[in-house]
Amino acid sequence: MATTIRAAVAMLVLLLLSGCSDGNASPRDPSSTWSPTGTMQTPTSAAPDPVEPQLPAAAKEASEAGARAFIAYYWDLINYAQVTGDVKALRSVSGPHCNGCKAGIRGVRELYAEGGHIEGGGYSVHLVKVNQLKSTNPSHFAFEAKLSATTDEQTVIAGDGTSTTNPVATSTVVVAVLWLDSQWRLEAMQVS
Repeated sequence: MATTIRAAVAMLVLLLLSGCSDGNASPRDPSSTWSPTGTMQTPTSAAPDPVEPQLPAAAKEASEAGARAFIAYYWDLINYAQVTGDVKALRSVSGPHCNGCKAGIRGVRELYAEGGHIEGGGYSVHLVKVNQLKSTNPSHFAFEAKLSATTDEQTVIAGDGTSTTNPVATSTVVVAVLWLDSQWRLEAMQVS
């Protein structure tokens, strides 16, 4: 089971992206450390707890700018989920048929449920190209985007203490977003 979880999390690392958050902070925050002299020191300031990204105002519009803002927000949620294990918001903006989304969400959820966690691996995304998709249904408004996604080095630590380190990597990812019921949803994700 742990191998399956690590594979799913590694897939998330390869599939998911955007980056304006500081979500790559280590989830571990020791309350004290030893100095080279062997005396105990207490850190003067602890790293702040990650804060769930909020949907930006621009991402509340059925427009190309709205689609772009939503895609950036989606990857902010990925970074947040990797650091915290909290996938609720990510799941709520992922389409029911987005297999890449579901695999990544399931991998993170299971890893954290079994006592594991992720260190590093924050994504930054650059939108290379955005195209509006044509539909016969005028109520459907969708865009396809080609992204260049770079992830920092990431260590996936399983509940049993074993770990896997994934190096810095850049992938090309194609996503499709759909405006439905007055909100955006990620409908498809493909790594090439």
